[in-house]
Amino acid sequence: MTVVELDSKDLRKKCDLSQFEFATTDELAPLFTALGAKRALEAIDFGLEVKQTGYNIFALNFCDAEEQEYITSLIKERALKEEPSDDLCYVYNFDNPKQPQILYLPAGLGKEFKDDMDDFLSQIQKSLKHTFSGDEFQKRKSQLKNRYKGQSKLLWTELRKEVEELGYILEREEEGFAIIPLLEDGDPMSEEYYTQLAAEEKEKIQQTTQLIQEKIDQVFDEVTKIREQYRSKVEKLKEELALDLVTNYLDPLIKKYNNFTRVNSYFSKLQEDILANLDIFEIEGQDASFFLVEDNDNLEDKLTRYKVNLVVDNSESEGAPVILETNPTYYNLVGSIEYDNHSNQLQTDLLKIKTGALQRANGGYLILEARKLLSSFKSWQTLKRVLKTGKVEIENLGQEYDKFPLVTLEPEGIECNLTIILLGSPQIYRLLYHYDPDFKKLFKIKADFDAEMERNEKNNYQLAQFIAQQCQEKDLRPLDYKAVAKVIEYSSWLRRDQEKLTTKFSTIIDLLYEADTIAKLNNKEIITEIAIKEVLNKREQRVNRYEEKIQELYQEDKILLETTGDKIGQINGLSVLDLGDYTFGRPSKITAAVYQGQRGVINIEREADLSGKIHDKGILILTAYLGEKFAQDKPLSLTASLCFEQMYSEIDGDSASSAELYTLLSALAQVPLRQDLAVTGSVNQQGKVQPVGGVTEKIEGFFRVCKEEGLTGKQGVLIPKQNKNDLMLKDEVIKAVNNNKFHIYTVSCIEEGIELLTGKKVEVINNLVDKRIEKWADESK
Repeated sequence: MTVVELDSKDLRKKCDLSQFEFATTDELAPLFTALGAKRALEAIDFGLEVKQTGYNIFALNFCDAEEQEYITSLIKERALKEEPSDDLCYVYNFDNPKQPQILYLPAGLGKEFKDDMDDFLSQIQKSLKHTFSGDEFQKRKSQLKNRYKGQSKLLWTELRKEVEELGYILEREEEGFAIIPLLEDGDPMSEEYYTQLAAEEKEKIQQTTQLIQEKIDQVFDEVTKIREQYRSKVEKLKEELALDLVTNYLDPLIKKYNNFTRVNSYFSKLQEDILANLDIFEIEGQDASFFLVEDNDNLEDKLTRYKVNLVVDNSESEGAPVILETNPTYYNLVGSIEYDNHSNQLQTDLLKIKTGALQRANGGYLILEARKLLSSFKSWQTLKRVLKTGKVEIENLGQEYDKFPLVTLEPEGIECNLTIILLGSPQIYRLLYHYDPDFKKLFKIKADFDAEMERNEKNNYQLAQFIAQQCQEKDLRPLDYKAVAKVIEYSSWLRRDQEKLTTKFSTIIDLLYEADTIAKLNNKEIITEIAIKEVLNKREQRVNRYEEKIQELYQEDKILLETTGDKIGQINGLSVLDLGDYTFGRPSKITAAVYQGQRGVINIEREADLSGKIHDKGILILTAYLGEKFAQDKPLSLTASLCFEQMYSEIDGDSASSAELYTLLSALAQVPLRQDLAVTGSVNQQGKVQPVGGVTEKIEGFFRVCKEEGLTGKQGVLIPKQNKNDLMLKDEVIKAVNNNKFHIYTVSCIEEGIELLTGKKVEVINNLVDKRIEKWADESK
């Protein structure tokens, strides 16, 4: 068992400049690909190949804007090899006006169909108006009118003659006819004369008057029939003339769309409806008034039924549609039915039907971000229904909850066959997989994009090509080879691993944006290593104010920490503070107090409700280690308390468990620990030191405190040996190590660490601990 002190070259993996055979990225062939994502890309290729229900794709770790752009371009490249999707048109349903019909036409033909129908409507409207106002129609209509008017006039003439033969005359009034008896001299009988007549004479007049009224009613009935015959003849005349016109204009369309059964059925119903509603197309002579505008509006409303709503137009599409919907609300997915306010009344028609991303992506691919989809009301449930039924129904939200549902349209559902690509985090994937039984049936392809890739020459070169592509596409200055090397090192720093590179597009692209700005401000045509370093320094300066405040507390001795000398039961532990956009290491004093008792190891943080579950687990492991090591032949008769001094927020994680164990052993053996060393690493029940996270930040945090108090040449940090490749330390730390002013040691077990911290052999420490525990055990009997 040997403690290994790391050399300065172990503290950050420098990029080998000799591998680059270019001066700037302008010399490289651009490459836009998902770096290190072979497995995920193969999964996507397979998922796109399977055209069966349920084979939709969930892509993990691929949600940034740049990643969405990449996956969209990737799928578009494949979609170009496929046939464009059908155009979708809504037309009037003459059998059920509340349910507009959907027509499916090949890409481009939908736009032609709409234009053809607009032309047809315009031509038929003009022709019918011209015909019905033309001389021929008016002449034939006048002939009919004169004929039926003559018949009507003859009836009235014969009636008047009969009435006169009975000794009466008829006088026209506003509400009919007045029946007036005649005197012998032929003059009309006055009312005064009538009142002086005898009752028998009055009775006779009333009977005759009743008979005449019956004859008048009979004539009125006959005239009404004549009028209806006239109107019927006029309508028949209109239909005869209109039929030729409609047929003349419609026949070419019927021939053009002869292969589409639903379209031909629509044409048949269209012709019948036009012939049954010819009054829409007539021009009635009327004076200009304020009613004119309203009448014209009504005419337009009536003509809307003959128009086509082209809801999806693929006339300019190349290949199958690929839609990236960045805001997957319910209406953006399925569409909506809009309304207009007419005289305080909400009205709609088939032209107000709007489709969404699902219809536009029909026959192709729809890309959605899972988090946004799940957070939008009813979007997830709606998407699942569409995938299950294969049909998109357009209906407005909330109608099912209205006490008095709004009268609206119910457009025919659209047959939908598409592949969904969901982009989300592993957490969302696991939640859906475990708690939504539909998810695993509908999303059978998992494309897991790794957040990292191996750092080797091949991947380094691909990253350089990616940088070249971004510089060209975003119109950024090129990078020289040293700047590329710095970006590669930064990529490893992001992963906190010398042998890995990040595959996250956005982090690299943001760095390029900022470096380009620095180069512009410095009047440089090329982004150099200096620009990259300046960007990273400025980034840290923008977000490290809180760290500087903490550092001031160390300098003012308001946070107590010793970096020289030695103490019993006291050690410098290391933790990491994560502020979201910035993380940094914070050293803290860990102390242990031991005494005779039966309570075992007490976690003061737990007693104060400041300890997380993982930290609690670490404390229990310490008790197990002590029991395994020193209580095989005697009870573990001790009480020990552990405390993170001056820590007032919750503590979690087990990365300090090795440091806590060192303090316990020191307190039990009464042997001091070096205060110029800080410790991180978790420990198991056998005393093996295990790797932890954040070692780079932890080392740099302790280094800053030591630097402020003065480097002695003895200060340093103990880390698990497995964390050696995780180090990506700053230049100032590397320089101090190289000058033997600061030290970094790796340990594999507690025995190695305790020897370095105490300067004594582990057997001596163990013997002292064992004797003290044995003493307490004997005293407790």
